[in-house]
Amino acid sequence: MQNNKLKVIMPYFLMIPSIIIGILAMISYGVDSSIWIQNIIVWIFGTILGCAFLIRNKKSYLHQDNFSFTIIILLLLVLPFLFNGLDGVHRWVSLGPIRFNVAVIFLPLLIIQLWRLSLKRPIFYTVLLTYIALITLLFHPDASQVTAFACATVVIIWKKITNTMLKILYLALTAIIVILSWLFLDDLTPVPYVEQIIFLVADMGTIWLILGVISLILLLLPFFFGGKKTVLSLSLGAYCLIMIIATFFGNFPMPIMGYGVSPIIGYSIAITLLNKVNR
Repeated sequence: MQNNKLKVIMPYFLMIPSIIIGILAMISYGVDSSIWIQNIIVWIFGTILGCAFLIRNKKSYLHQDNFSFTIIILLLLVLPFLFNGLDGVHRWVSLGPIRFNVAVIFLPLLIIQLWRLSLKRPIFYTVLLTYIALITLLFHPDASQVTAFACATVVIIWKKITNTMLKILYLALTAIIVILSWLFLDDLTPVPYVEQIIFLVADMGTIWLILGVISLILLLLPFFFGGKKTVLSLSLGAYCLIMIIATFFGNFPMPIMGYGVSPIIGYSIAITLLNKVNR
């Protein structure tokens, strides 16, 4: 019983090293405490809610595909277009002083829904909804999320398509969308403690940089090394890994380590529901 509780709680605590190292880098850079404290507060609430869901919710997470719920998530990706963007960029929904990156929050949930859908319905539905999401992200625009989501869904869809020509066509269309997303990057000025946080950590010294890289690797453990590896765990792991890698090639938020509550919420959703499915 004690081991089961530890397995439930441990993935949430894997975020702590990245959060702490990121906060220390923000403090050294002179970031106000009202900013970095948000990461801690959201982590606490995410951990409490996630553990409560896992402990109290006894229903099977596989008994239906919830097609309508998947459509709702896709509609949420459109929501930022109803708000004022920044220089033509529409990624956020503003609630008071806090802006939420809708894609970063809901794409892990969408990946899980698409996986469930692929188990219950013909693969055509999963492919169609995947392309709707990718095209929506293309207009945000957000190359990081397009690439991470594309890689995640390839893991789910690839083996489900049995026709070789259809496989090639699917991969080619997906690659075209990913390439387009990198050709039309936004011109927003990067915020050092969001997109370039790993470089602020590097400024603290080589030891801190090594610890920072290790803390980012820890975030991948629940997906690649936490128990039995499944299509879902590999898919979510690919999504998280590409998000981290993308920050070195463009001005994209570094998940968990950098300032931003959205990646913490999205990661908490991913590890909570993956844990639920595995149980």
